[in-house]
Amino acid sequence: MFVHGMGHSDDRYYWKKWAAPLRAELAVQGLPLEEGQFGGVYYYDLVPGPRDEVWNGEALQVQLLGLRKRAAEELGSLRSPFAGGKEAVKKLAEFIVDNFGDILTYLYLDETHQAVNGRVYEAVESSAGPAVLIGYSLGSIVCYCALKQNQAAARKVSHLIMLGSPLFWFRQGVAGRVGLESRPAVGRFANIAGILDIAWPQAVSRLVGGLDENVEFTINAFDPVKGHMEYFCKKEGLRVIAAEVIKGWS
Repeated sequence: MFVHGMGHSDDRYYWKKWAAPLRAELAVQGLPLEEGQFGGVYYYDLVPGPRDEVWNGEALQVQLLGLRKRAAEELGSLRSPFAGGKEAVKKLAEFIVDNFGDILTYLYLDETHQAVNGRVYEAVESSAGPAVLIGYSLGSIVCYCALKQNQAAARKVSHLIMLGSPLFWFRQGVAGRVGLESRPAVGRFANIAGILDIAWPQAVSRLVGGLDENVEFTINAFDPVKGHMEYFCKKEGLRVIAAEVIKGWS
C-alpha cells in the first residue's frame, strides 16, 4: 500500500503507476503478487496547497522563513556538487521549502493532521491482511506520525518503509507530534534513501530510533531534484524497494 508525497492531483489511483513496475520487479525477485494486492492512500484533497488562504496565517509564514534559513545553513555547510555558491544554495533552499510546503500544513494544522491520519487508519483497517506501507516523501512522515499515534493501527502493519523521506528538514515539526526515539509498533521498520535526493533521506537513520534496516544507494549522482522523483522509474530504485519488501514479507 502506497502513501503519496507532496503536491496535488485528482487521480486517486496515482499508485498504479508505481505498483506496475514494482510488481514486475517483485516477480523477478521471486515474489509474484496479484494486481489486487496493491493499493494506496489518497489525501491530496485534505492538504491545502501553497496558494490557499491557509498560508496567510502568521504562524505558517514564520515556519516558512525559518525553514528557508535552516535549509540554506545546512546546505551551505555541505561540500556537495549542488552546494557551490551562496546563490545556488539559497535557490536550492527555497526550492526545498516551497516544494515541501504541504508538509507544514500536515504538521502544524491539527484539523489537517487528524484528517490525513484518518485516511491511513481507514486503509489499514480495510486491508485484507497485514499491510505493507510504503510512505514516499511526505507520505513517510504521514505514516510515521500516524502509526506512532495509534498503536492498534500500527500492529496491523507488518512492514513500514520510509522512502525518500524529508524528515531531516522537518524534524522539529515531527518531534512536536511524536517522539523520535522509539519505533512505531509495526512488524518491520525500514528506511530507503537515494543519493542524491533533495529530501536528504539518508539523515533519517540518525534521527529516528528502532530502524530494522537502513538502505542507501545512488539514485541520481548529479541532480537531487530528479533524484527525489525517480524511485519508481529507475531499475536500481525498484530493485532496492522490492528487496526490502521481500525481507519483511510473511
